[in-house]
Amino acid sequence: MDPIRQDNTGRRVLVTGAGGFVGGAVVQALLASGHRAIALYRTAPAAPVPPGAEVGCADLVTDPLQALLADLRPDGIIHCAGLTQAPPTEEGRAALTAANLTATARLIAAAAGLPRPVRLVVVSSAAIYAPMPEGLEAIREDHPLRPAGAYGVSKAAVTLHALAQAKRLGLDLAVAVPFNVTGPGQPAHLVPQLFAAQLRAEPSDFALSNAQVVRDWVDVRDVAAALVRLGQPKGPQGMFNVASGQGHSLHQVLDLLCRLGGWQPVIRDGGLHNPAAVRTSIGSPARLRAATGWAPKIALEDSLRAMLRDAGS
Repeated sequence: MDPIRQDNTGRRVLVTGAGGFVGGAVVQALLASGHRAIALYRTAPAAPVPPGAEVGCADLVTDPLQALLADLRPDGIIHCAGLTQAPPTEEGRAALTAANLTATARLIAAAAGLPRPVRLVVVSSAAIYAPMPEGLEAIREDHPLRPAGAYGVSKAAVTLHALAQAKRLGLDLAVAVPFNVTGPGQPAHLVPQLFAAQLRAEPSDFALSNAQVVRDWVDVRDVAAALVRLGQPKGPQGMFNVASGQGHSLHQVLDLLCRLGGWQPVIRDGGLHNPAAVRTSIGSPARLRAATGWAPKIALEDSLRAMLRDAGS
């Protein structure tokens, strides 16, 4: 039997950020595996809610959370809510801190105050890690934290806070560290969705920056499956990379998109759009596989194909 289908009937799992890319996929994965999913949105959802999901609304930064959790009665919480980008200003950095660190700290505190323990999965990001040195094949969970940007800094703070509180309060908690998430529903500002939009707008010409940057791309449905597995009660604790263990350069991703979409652009060298960008980021999924049996099932090409189909290309 699939481990995520064991003893899930009636088990209530709250998903924060249910209207987001990862959160929405987690709600679907929970329902498919027999859980009762509670989709938590910051405001009333504009899009249809997945059939079978309960709905809640709360701002994790400002609203009272203890009463909310007491009312919703979750057996587990998968915390996907957060902010992925903000203007490079003091206000932008403050917004990242509030949406990521403050919200997580308040949620953990509220969960810790419930009369019975809940399983907590906090979603971090591979942006927390230091650049890979030459010769290293993949980043493990003991890799140093040295984020390059404000988003990574906020997620590193989330990770450290969650792990510290779990140890201090004896919480049933894991931190998931997804690498580059792609697939159907990916936000428009993220690669490779951004590449697809540029190809649609100007299919004969494409300026590619940072062509040799390498990332570990993981389909959002595989990420959701990993988070559901980590969300099992009394599960493994600590940090867990959600990664494929394989790297593809931006140039390889562009080539795949062109082949799948039938585009034949002239690809120009756009230079170094972000000279400070981490050159290579590949994660080792070994610890997650050993703890839960999870392994990615969706190849990058299939993930991109689904992304293009979802966008109507």
